Amino acid sequence: MMLYERYGKERLENVILDSERFVPIPKADNREAWGALLPESKQMWVTLAEQYADYEWPAIRTSDYMEYWRTGEIGRHSNAIFERRSVLGIMVIAECFKDEGRFLDQIINGIFVICEETSWVTPSHRLHWKVNMDECLPDASDHRVELFTAETSKLLIWARYLLQSRFDGISVRIGERIVREVQDRLLKPYMERDDYWWLGFMEGVRVNNWNPWCNGAVLTGFLLLENDPAARAEGIAKAMRSLDAFIRTYPPDGCCDEGPSYWSPSGGGLYECLELLQLASQGKIDLFGETIVRDIGSYLYKVHIHDSYFAAFADCDAKADPGGDVVYRYGRSTKDNPMIQLGASRPKSGKPRIHIWFGMYGHLRDLFLEKERLASRMKAPYIQDAWLAHTQVMTAREREGSELGLYVAAKGGNNQESHNHNDIGNFLVFADGYPLLVDLGTEEYSAKTFGDRRYELWYLQSQYHNLPTVRGVLQQNGSHFRAASEQYRQSDVVSELSLDIASAYPLEAGIASWRRAIRLTRGRNASVEIIDNFSMKGTPADIFYSLMTPCTPVIAEPGIIRLEYASGKEAVIHFDAEHLDVRCETIDFMESRLKRNWGELMYRIVLFEKTPVLRGIRTLSITIAQ
Repeated sequence: MMLYERYGKERLENVILDSERFVPIPKADNREAWGALLPESKQMWVTLAEQYADYEWPAIRTSDYMEYWRTGEIGRHSNAIFERRSVLGIMVIAECFKDEGRFLDQIINGIFVICEETSWVTPSHRLHWKVNMDECLPDASDHRVELFTAETSKLLIWARYLLQSRFDGISVRIGERIVREVQDRLLKPYMERDDYWWLGFMEGVRVNNWNPWCNGAVLTGFLLLENDPAARAEGIAKAMRSLDAFIRTYPPDGCCDEGPSYWSPSGGGLYECLELLQLASQGKIDLFGETIVRDIGSYLYKVHIHDSYFAAFADCDAKADPGGDVVYRYGRSTKDNPMIQLGASRPKSGKPRIHIWFGMYGHLRDLFLEKERLASRMKAPYIQDAWLAHTQVMTAREREGSELGLYVAAKGGNNQESHNHNDIGNFLVFADGYPLLVDLGTEEYSAKTFGDRRYELWYLQSQYHNLPTVRGVLQQNGSHFRAASEQYRQSDVVSELSLDIASAYPLEAGIASWRRAIRLTRGRNASVEIIDNFSMKGTPADIFYSLMTPCTPVIAEPGIIRLEYASGKEAVIHFDAEHLDVRCETIDFMESRLKRNWGELMYRIVLFEKTPVLRGIRTLSITIAQ
């Protein structure tokens, strides 16, 4: 029993503050509050806005819209959408700081440019609804509740909330236009339909980060725009029901199986919804004492490695920026000290990126919290061990409270997880906070990413993860391709995950059993060991083992590979040279997203059996050179 059963059956209009009294963030009229913010923050936002003082709002061309159907390319069309919204958001915040009218004309230009867009639904997201699929151009009938509509609505709602008195001093039609567009494009379509997959109302359909992402916009709309008490209560109650579905289907161990870089819209998105409800009800609606809500937050420090590196699997980026403000606030709300530490350890927020989501609410909450957060500067918690039993993710480090030494993460699970890669039994190894053996992540999204040919993409395949390939057969996608018989053990000396990965491969691989153990041993001779104990059905099999690394591998001698991970620091991979030979491949065909995480080059170390084998035990060991 969570939100709806606990709170939604009451008369919410008596619990929730009306839109006039709900002031979650100081408006531009509150000059004392805005004047008390950090001067360097004011300087950053105003300087950035000045760069766009004579901004020519980019066209969203129909040819760019059609390009998705022709090539599957998303970026060109999305970049113009992101840019419009980012520039508008920057100018709104700068105007709140300056309050001189310097940016108002451009802000109004941006509002009307965005409101004039035929649809806020991008071509890639129209695909989700299977609506008008014979058409490659948008129509006003395409108004649907999805991520771009949600983010656009939130941006416009907060612009009106912050600057309404300034807008009304010019023309009441500015605020009226925002209200009308958000009602028509977000709130009405939300209330009219229960069959959006992300709502969680459809039997057998699992929701993901779309749920709090979209519901966050809906809650913002009903709380700040809707004046009819009955309609307001009805909309909030429906959002509560939907958020309950998200909480129910979240892994009970709190693990974000989409990975840490998706936590911000997932766990972080849930937090923002719960925070809005708590603020709007003056604390009467409060779920922060619930174990699952606390665990959804604590996941983040359980997979934190060092600095911006997190234990990342599937489509997740290796480097994540969950935002120190939301992490810190989440920790305060759930009274979770390690989460507070992680939030307080994150650096001051920098300039917003232009061609990505502009989270206005997050930027505003950060501005009014950063003095406290930065004043309480702390070291990240660097917890020693974590075991997320439901999702089957293990993390372990050599030293509690420090990034120094060895770190390992490993996963079991199944091959139908959110943003899935075929990666059962995959692992990562870091040394002193630097990556040694890694999960690549994904490239920029395209139509193929979400289509029937997804697993033709090379970086999703098991042969480009730290996994074996048997008889040339790769792991396959689907929920029945999964780990079995997992066992986890932990002590001050050893942390280990052991699991059978045979059923992650199809029958033609001919695997009878494949027991993989991923072990961290602490102490004087600290090491990470990967122990594969396998047997084949029928005839002996050709087998090779892939290892993905951003470090240039040097084959020093038989059974020894050296990886320089920092100036003057090396790690050593020890392998069974009696049975295995080695070759190293350079991966120089990465595109922009992988390059952002790893640089220009990656390497695949391939250890291959010298002869076909029927059964065997192979041990791979990684140590830090002394």
